[in-house]
Formats: sequence, structure tokens, C-alpha cells
Amino acid sequence: MKKLISILLCAALALMLCASALAFTDVAEDAWYAEAADYCREAGLMEGYTDGSFRPALAVTRAMLVTTLWRLAGKPETDDACAVFSDVAESAWYTDAVRWAAAAGVTEGTGNGCFSPNRAVTREMLAVFLCRFSGGQGTAQTAEPFADQAEIASWAQEAALWAKTAGLMQGVGADRFDPKSEASRAALAQTLMRFTSGAEPARSDYAISEDCAPVGVALGTDGALYVTDGRGKAVWRVTDGGSERFAGAESAADLSGAPMGGYRDGAAAEALFRSPWGIAPFLGGWAVSDPENNTIRILRDGAVATANGPAYNYPTGLAADGDGNLYIANTHAGEILRVTPEGAVTKAAAGLDSPMGLCWHDGTLYIAETGARRILTLRDGQIAVLAGSGDEGGQDGPATEAGFFAPEGLAVGDDGSVYVADAVGAAVRVIRDGVVTTLLTQTDPLSPTDFPVSPVGLMYAGGRLIICDRYARRLVSIPAA
Repeated sequence: MKKLISILLCAALALMLCASALAFTDVAEDAWYAEAADYCREAGLMEGYTDGSFRPALAVTRAMLVTTLWRLAGKPETDDACAVFSDVAESAWYTDAVRWAAAAGVTEGTGNGCFSPNRAVTREMLAVFLCRFSGGQGTAQTAEPFADQAEIASWAQEAALWAKTAGLMQGVGADRFDPKSEASRAALAQTLMRFTSGAEPARSDYAISEDCAPVGVALGTDGALYVTDGRGKAVWRVTDGGSERFAGAESAADLSGAPMGGYRDGAAAEALFRSPWGIAPFLGGWAVSDPENNTIRILRDGAVATANGPAYNYPTGLAADGDGNLYIANTHAGEILRVTPEGAVTKAAAGLDSPMGLCWHDGTLYIAETGARRILTLRDGQIAVLAGSGDEGGQDGPATEAGFFAPEGLAVGDDGSVYVADAVGAAVRVIRDGVVTTLLTQTDPLSPTDFPVSPVGLMYAGGRLIICDRYARRLVSIPAA
């Protein structure tokens, strides 16, 4: 089996290199799963529907999955006399695949002699199928358990860790595996591409509205990303299945056709924002900064309300600590405010030059002092310069000698690496071991679509860096190298 798989993987990679233009009618060229969908089509692993669609959000069934793996195995012939499950018809389109999967030990059915071909495949089921197919069962795993490891069924525990070790299923964020959620066709395509290529794609786009200009991003306890939209004046909920408007009504357009937004509290679907920027968990919901309205809005239980507090002066970046406190970059006032869950407000720092991006990590608040082109740390009430000479530029080197144009967003990795979104410099930089290096920048600065154009919000999760590019209108994930 393993030798056969190796041969097939090489063939699949060759097919990937000569893949043609996207053929599915419902797969946008810049969708995060576009490359994977086309890859699986070219490799003969997944087919579209008669109307030319791929249906990326559709849940994968057990019949679909075994058929895909059967194709990956080279469609081996099966013995027609081989016993099949009681709920698998002799003439079903997936019968040969089910017979093969049962004979190969890829599936044991669902009990009582049944296969349940139409049952949706969960993430833990997918891990088990792939683990058995690859021969990975019974091998020692080196991966650390997922944060929700206890929620994974006993029969899938080993397979989930195998999938993590193999780099196939890293989780949905916050080191959660989310075992019971259903696997979509888009997610299956992405996993299959990783499985056959042996490597995670260097860059992938999330499926967001083409009119969304992402500014801030945060990870929810449900594994979804919550994204502020500077153009649509809304907050979006983004998952592997796509995006949905979470808060913020559509508003009248200005002369350029862009929504004007406004200021209105109430039901989330009816609320209006002028310029949603930062987003952070607070009071069991979300705090959203709205700088052009000079307010902090609280999004909770399907409603938006204005938070009580001082007279804000263009609040932008937000961060939450482990005790439920919220930190606010009160940009035009040059200060950082700390708000307790009880509503008490104090100044955590003052005398700064237009602070914007904030990130809390391991007892330290990281601050992008945009006006001074520096990255600061605030710990135990003490401010220190982490990086930035104060000179404008994009030069790398020793942290305190490096240059920035306009650092706006921050994220911190598990190893303490600090990632910086330099919006004006069209770059993402990383501060590591006292040195600043450029992680990502434009290859053609004259192109208005050459990502990144204007990266603002950043978030680190599971070894990946999520980047909000406002003017490119893209939400992108890259390895946090």
C-alpha cells in the first residue's frame, strides 16, 4: 500500500504542475481552496457536478470520501462476490469503492452491518480514514495533544494526533481540533492536497466577500475568525465554508459607491458602524473599536451597544488579557487605556505618538507606536522599546536600528516572535532574537493587487499568521516562519 501511494503521489504532483485554469463555476480564483479544488480535479480525485459547480461548502459524505480514496489508490478492482454492507446497493456509484475500503481495512462500517453512505464525515472521521489509508495506525505520535483532545472519540484519538504530526490537520485555531464538525468539500480538497504533496500550502486565502476590506481579526471559541471590514462597515464571521455578515447593516453608498456606514446600536443585523477597526474578546462577546465614531462598541448576544467610558479620541487597536481586561489604543490622545470587566478605566501608558496595533502575550502588552515608527512593550507598568530606530524605512537588522514606515498591526507567536504589519511599507516583518527581518513584501510595488498592499490586522494561530490586507481586500494565511 505505501509503495503504491508513493507512486501515486508523484503522479499527482506532476498533474499539479500542469494544472489548467480553474474550471468550477462556483470557485473564485482567489478563494482559499481554489488551488486545492483545481488540484483534486486535475488529479482525478474529486469531480464537480453536472452544472459545473464544485459546491465547496457541501458536507462530505462517507460515500464521497471512500470514493476519493479509492481513486487515490488507483481504483483497484474488487471481487464482486465480496460481501458488502447491508445499506450499500449492488449498483450504487460508490459500491466498488466501499468494497475496496472494507477489504483494505480503511473502513469497518458504522455497526450492525451498515456503512451509512450518506452520513456526513466529521473531522475525526476524516482523520481516521486518512490514517488507515496511509498505514499510520499503530505508530507512536510526537504531537502534543489538542486543547480539546478529550472531546475526540476514543477510536479517533490516535488518528487525530497522526494527522497533526503529518501536518494534514493542524486544527481550527487555539490548538483545537473541533472533532465533531463536518468536513466540507473545500476542506477535503485542501487536506488531500496536503496529503499528496506532503507539504502545507505556503499561502492560502480565506473566502470573504469581494467587497470586504479586512482590518482586524480575532479567533472565536467556535474556531471561526471574526473580521472587521473597513469598507463594508461590518463584522464578518469567517470559516472554511465561507463568510457571513455577523454585525453591521448595509448602508447607503457615497459617490464612490462605498458604504457610508453610520452610528446606530441595536440588533446586530441593524446596527451601523462608521469605521470598525480593532476587535477583541470582552464581556463574553466582542469589543469593536469604531474610531470615526470615537466609540467602543460591544457586540454580544446578537446586539450592538456603545460601551460606557471616557471620551475617546480615535480608538483603534484592541487587546484582551487573561483576566478579562481590555486594552485600547486611544490613538489621537497618544495613550493606552485599560478597562476592567467592571468598567473601571485607567491609563496604562501615555505620551505616545499615535499608538495603534496592540497584542497581549504572556503578561506583556505589545504596542505599535505608529507615529514614532517603533514597537514597544508594556510590562509591569514599564515601557520599553523592542524595535524601531524611529527613522522611516524598511531596513532590516538589529531591532533598535531597523526602520519601519507605519507599523499598525501586531501578533506574537508561541516562541515569542513578534510579527508586525507595516501598512505603508506594504510588508510583514518579524522581530526575533533581537533582529528584524522582512517576512513578506511586494514583488511588484507598482501593482495595486500584488499582495501585500496594505497589511493592517494580524493574528497568530497554530503556527500560521493571518493577515488582513485592507486595500487588497484579502484575508490570507501564511506559515509563521
